[in-house]
Amino acid sequence: MAIPTFQAQLIEKLKPQHTHHKGGFAPLNNTLGFEKIAIVSTGTAWRLDGLLKAAKYTHVDLEVPLQPPWSDDEVDVFRGKGVPGRAGHIGRGQARCWLGHLNIWREMIAQNWATVLVMEDDADWDVAVKQQLLRVSPLIRQVSGDKGQVDWSPYGKAWDLLWLGHCGDYIPESPASLMDETLPESSLYRENDGRLTNFPSHLRMVHKSVAPICTYAYALTMPAASKLYELSRQGIDRIITDYLREWCQSGTLRCLTVNPEVFHHHKQAGEVSSDIAVVEGWDDLAAKAKSDYTANIRFSARCSSNAGRPVACQNEFGGVM
Repeated sequence: MAIPTFQAQLIEKLKPQHTHHKGGFAPLNNTLGFEKIAIVSTGTAWRLDGLLKAAKYTHVDLEVPLQPPWSDDEVDVFRGKGVPGRAGHIGRGQARCWLGHLNIWREMIAQNWATVLVMEDDADWDVAVKQQLLRVSPLIRQVSGDKGQVDWSPYGKAWDLLWLGHCGDYIPESPASLMDETLPESSLYRENDGRLTNFPSHLRMVHKSVAPICTYAYALTMPAASKLYELSRQGIDRIITDYLREWCQSGTLRCLTVNPEVFHHHKQAGEVSSDIAVVEGWDDLAAKAKSDYTANIRFSARCSSNAGRPVACQNEFGGVM
């Protein structure tokens, strides 16, 4: 089937420009055991500024690939508005989020990065993130069935997507688990809809992904990035979480979830927490945060970098300070 001219132009704009791969990486170094950490940054300044400050505080190296200036027409084509044969479409804010992730996948392919931790620019993590990932890496190899050498990657090779930053996933029977003292003291876990549910204190699990939501941070291998790029570059009609979850469930991708999450999104006092909500006109979600807050993280890297010492960004009950 012939591709409409404007859609073809968008696809051409999304093509990777290949460069030569120049080096390797050490397990659990300043890129957390991945070759690169790449940031999806299309939002307001506080998000990226706070992220870079938190990264410096916790000795984490980040790459922030430049995002193309997507026009409204390009965004509309990508989300299927006015495209023959495409029944529905998502909002422009959601489509721009999609394009932000797609641009990272393109950069990963172009730079020939073996593995990348893709992170959204409002993400937060614990000051002990390196120790946390060191602890879960054997569980990732165990659940994925990887029995190869650890020196290529602390996480092995038998996976496509590691869902490390999310806002919930169902826990199947008999997940691999360990006790992690760096998790919040509280046994209350904040769900995506704001509910607090009981979760065994200090218990960390790794399991095959069931139905994860939110894309705060996830790791990809090069083959997975290439597959995602080809599956999505000609346009989409649902939010990115829906597609990633579906591809995990169908076996298109081999996906593992770390539960509770290692990365969560941060809310900064006086700032709008969701740029998508502003674009889409979702007034309840576009409200400014009343205080700094990161759910399900014990000692927030963002809050700690501001204080100059390890501090929490949630109270003992998992709520706002």
